[in-house]
Amino acid sequence: MFEFDYTDTNYEQLVHAMAFSLQVPVHNEQLLIPEAIGTGSFRHIHAPNGLHAYLIDCTLRKDWHIHINQSSEEYYMLRFDELAIPQSLTITVADEKIREKNTNKALAYLTSSLYNWSYEGTAGCSYKGVHIAFSKQWLGRYFEIERVEDVLSSYISLKAESINIIPLDARYRRWMKTISHVEEDNPMRTTILQNRMMLLVERFFTSLFEKMSNPAYRLPLSHEDIARVMHIERLLTRNVLQTPPSIQQLARIAAISESKLKKDFKTMYNFPIYEYFQKARMHAAQDKLLTGKYSVKEVAMELGYSNLSNFTIAFKKEFGILPSQLLSQKKLSH
Repeated sequence: MFEFDYTDTNYEQLVHAMAFSLQVPVHNEQLLIPEAIGTGSFRHIHAPNGLHAYLIDCTLRKDWHIHINQSSEEYYMLRFDELAIPQSLTITVADEKIREKNTNKALAYLTSSLYNWSYEGTAGCSYKGVHIAFSKQWLGRYFEIERVEDVLSSYISLKAESINIIPLDARYRRWMKTISHVEEDNPMRTTILQNRMMLLVERFFTSLFEKMSNPAYRLPLSHEDIARVMHIERLLTRNVLQTPPSIQQLARIAAISESKLKKDFKTMYNFPIYEYFQKARMHAAQDKLLTGKYSVKEVAMELGYSNLSNFTIAFKKEFGILPSQLLSQKKLSH
């Protein structure tokens, strides 16, 4: 078994401690996992505005246990994780545990350095994650949030119970992918990293504050319902360039009625299935345009629009501006 036990809130030091444990070097704040343990890497990134992130992208060949001990220094860790679990995984926050078997998990949740936290999994588990560390003072300063301490303490007191509250959707995963794959030689790399990290933090807390304002809030779905709907969301957004499956096909995959699927999906993601899919397509189009590598026509054609005006209408409906205006704004910003 690969075991890593650590006590600190500094992600840069964490990467170096992990490298020491694995007996591998650190290059550009990244370590590569030795073949005997698995494949992939761990990495630290630092944004100019004070955010630190810890990136994980690996598949473990051994059983593994990563344990971060509680610290006297109070910090918060916002975790965005995608896990493929072929056998079993135990998530522990303080003294509460959630056990998963033969499934995929895609979740965003918040932990505090004042609590122990750990993942314990079996061989074959794939793990992609973006973990962002900050203090409550940083959060209050950047988001001008009143009563930050009250909201954070209320959320943290839920511990493991809250893990399923915010599932990762297509937008979260897209930002995570950008953070993990932005090119080293990209002159905008630092700006892109900081921007996507801020988007992750802002969206998480916007959703959190809306829910925490209602003390009686609980997602009115069972654990099994949540897992089913998250699976359908992943299938739906796996390739937004393709025609999506029908509701009938999705319901058959989920092994529930069409009416229940539509109701549960809207409960989880706030939009009907195909409206959600259309939003995911438009955000994918926006990302492509923002790279500066594609014309409006090329993006429209890739998304399957034979009529360019239909694409521009759909884009403006989602973002309030035409795709050509987005390109013009990007050029002006440079």
